[in-house]
Amino acid sequence: MKLGKFAVSFARDTSLGVLSGVKSALTGSFEWCAKSLSQISETPTVNGTRFGEFLKNTGISLAEAGSKTEEGLSKAFESTAQAMHTALEALSETESLIQKKVFENISVSSVVGESFAGMITTSEIQASFRLDGKDVSPEEVLADWKKSGSKKPILCVPGLFCDEGLWTKNGEPSFSEILIQENYYPIYLRFNPGAHISENGSKLLELVKKVLEDPELKSKKFDVVSYSQGGLILRSALYSSKKEGNPLSSNIQKVLFISSPDGGSYIEKVGFWLGLGAEALPVFPVQLVGYIGNQRSEAMKDLSHGIIREEDWKEGTHLGRYGKEKYFGELDDIDAYQIYSFVSEEEGDWSSWIGDGIVEKPSLTLLSDSIFRKKSNPDTRVKILKGLSHYQIMPSAELREYFTKIFLGK
Repeated sequence: MKLGKFAVSFARDTSLGVLSGVKSALTGSFEWCAKSLSQISETPTVNGTRFGEFLKNTGISLAEAGSKTEEGLSKAFESTAQAMHTALEALSETESLIQKKVFENISVSSVVGESFAGMITTSEIQASFRLDGKDVSPEEVLADWKKSGSKKPILCVPGLFCDEGLWTKNGEPSFSEILIQENYYPIYLRFNPGAHISENGSKLLELVKKVLEDPELKSKKFDVVSYSQGGLILRSALYSSKKEGNPLSSNIQKVLFISSPDGGSYIEKVGFWLGLGAEALPVFPVQLVGYIGNQRSEAMKDLSHGIIREEDWKEGTHLGRYGKEKYFGELDDIDAYQIYSFVSEEEGDWSSWIGDGIVEKPSLTLLSDSIFRKKSNPDTRVKILKGLSHYQIMPSAELREYFTKIFLGK
């Protein structure tokens, strides 16, 4: 948009400059010619002759032509200036509209967390609980929970570049408003979007363990809701706890996975292959672009294939991840449910590939039949929404209805 405005401004300045020069040259030329002819017609040898009369009339005609030319070019000058001004105003309005539509109003902006805005680097962000827009300790969360009077803690695990705003600012009513109305105490988290999924999973497990040290909470089971990559982080934490011999599943009542990319995301895969192809081309600038493109965060590389275990990213190359296993029994003992959406209203080749616009259908459905529908009451385990994107599912009424039905029996 800025490039377009620059181009119009450049064209405006250039066009007006040219018109101004042309106007000055032509009107000056007409004035000089008219004046010169008038002077010649008045010389003694010519004055009073037919030739003198011709020169005088020609001078008058040229003066009139000059005046009309100046008037015409002035109008053209004004019209061009007005047209360029209108074009710049239109571009400015378009830019403002795009900013409002993309960065203020639509679902994408409501999903992306405000705490990630600005110049903060991902390396400075630590996995943490969140209260009032700030990172807080487990002790502060416990104190706030006890003060709230709620008896039902629920862990809210956000996706990539999401924070507590995912739950508090999405939809009418927001997800958090529903939780609070039902006497839940939402426990919000934020993760480093540049770290490995397994590292964030370990941090999640560490934070939950500290909270569970409290005698009042240790005897309670809590619910969990996760969104997008948060589902992978949660599964990684569950896997690690099971591997340690102290499964977190014993403290969990129900889990809802929202749009979890269990098989990875084609968005990242496409980025990897485009970058790899650019690196292979024998043109240095293109190679450089490809190299830079493949220096993505560790979280994005893991997201490419749904990698939740440390051993799977430590061993081998990025290409080697294509054959890795995706599931390791971490949900076997958990009362788990999933909900996801497809952009298309109807089945088809393209809709199968594009999925919800961010995660392809095979990834969204990877565990639907093999894990979720193998549990009791299989008809209630998987909810599929049509005509909604990855970002539109969070503020949707259908998500809230499914949550209240599964978690509250309403």
